[in-house]
Amino acid sequence: MRITIVGCGYVGTALARHWRQDPAVQLTVTTTREKRRPRLADLAERVEVLRAGDSAALRCALEDADAAVFCLAPRGDRLVSADDYGATYRDSFTALAALVAELPRLRQIVYTGSCSVYGDAGGGWVDETTPASPRDDHGRVLLESEELLGRCRAPGRHVCVLRLGAIHGPGRELGDRFRRLAGATRPGDGRQHSSWIHRDDVVGAIAAAVSGGWDGVVNLVDDEPLPVAELLERVLTAGGLEPVRWDPAAATGPPPADRRISNSRLHQLGYRLRHPRVQVPHLKRLDQQLFDAVAAQAREAPRQRRNHNLHREIDVVQRFLNVLQPGTYVRPHRHLREQAGTGFECFLVLQGAVGLLVFDDAGAVISRQRLEAAGPLRGIELGEGQVHTLVALTPDAVLFELKQGPYRPCADKDFLPQFPAEGTPEAEAQERRWRAMFQEEEPAPG
Repeated sequence: MRITIVGCGYVGTALARHWRQDPAVQLTVTTTREKRRPRLADLAERVEVLRAGDSAALRCALEDADAAVFCLAPRGDRLVSADDYGATYRDSFTALAALVAELPRLRQIVYTGSCSVYGDAGGGWVDETTPASPRDDHGRVLLESEELLGRCRAPGRHVCVLRLGAIHGPGRELGDRFRRLAGATRPGDGRQHSSWIHRDDVVGAIAAAVSGGWDGVVNLVDDEPLPVAELLERVLTAGGLEPVRWDPAAATGPPPADRRISNSRLHQLGYRLRHPRVQVPHLKRLDQQLFDAVAAQAREAPRQRRNHNLHREIDVVQRFLNVLQPGTYVRPHRHLREQAGTGFECFLVLQGAVGLLVFDDAGAVISRQRLEAAGPLRGIELGEGQVHTLVALTPDAVLFELKQGPYRPCADKDFLPQFPAEGTPEAEAQERRWRAMFQEEEPAPG
């Protein structure tokens, strides 16, 4: 079978990889950017650089095709206008409708459209028999494009419109998409439903539509429409991030469309979803965005440091980030536990530099270690009962700490009494003396 994929972006590229494994498929793919040709060359027998609204170029790409799949998307990641939508979708299907009679081999057309053509259903269910009622110009362009595509249907030529939910998958994980909303206040209440589909199911359904000769509209969404607020709560909780706060009083304009998209026809056609519902892995990312956020909190904190816990207090293993600013005073202490050997503490510097001082019971320094993210020494594990302190040697120094739990505030630390308490002038002076000890060992410039 000869197949042409028009538009080889996120979905189209994954689809090409899928069909490249089938020796019975001869593949042509298109892209709008010449620089992508080398990356696509291994995925197809032929790569064409074109805009689908160019009738002559489109005819060339489709002239030998038994099936064509249109995975169109506006160019770039920015928000695009309805006019840009028109140039991408309307112009493409206007060109196709004008030349399809010249393509006698073309027996199947599949188009990845959007569920945004549906209107508001007040939270009720909609299916393929529900009249489309777009709420904005973008949706109206998409509906008009479907109607243009419908003109390409003929005896012996099927046209299938897959109305997709929002796509997630490799490279578009929900955690990455929504983590920027952590702790934010959003207008409304988040009760409106959202429908999602995994990229692998988009690929699988397109392949099934081509091989099975699907015709008409098919909603391509998973089995579980989720209220936006519930989805965000799942994603942010799984990432150990602050929840979104909702403010109904701040909502302006008409409420968002609320509908639950039915995928019953998809099931009737025999397609079995690989991802029937959104699965949110529990992943807590330790990245620069988190470092910067906690460092900003440390700069504002009276103690000039801030913990970001990855554990719960009841967990038997405590793991957390400790972000320190120069000037923070950590009173020398040790960790003692009822069970021998469980009072260890492990430090790993992820950003900047931190000084570690180890004392004997009389308060004399017996070890001085400089830990730096750039090395040569990046981390240390302290044995049980070792009295120690930490000194921030650079701004925004980030430590990853690991020690035995659960956390008991009254018994976690055994302080060495000869050192001053936090918040006193004596403590500030002591911290400066400790920091000076590490400055002495730094090599002179030049």
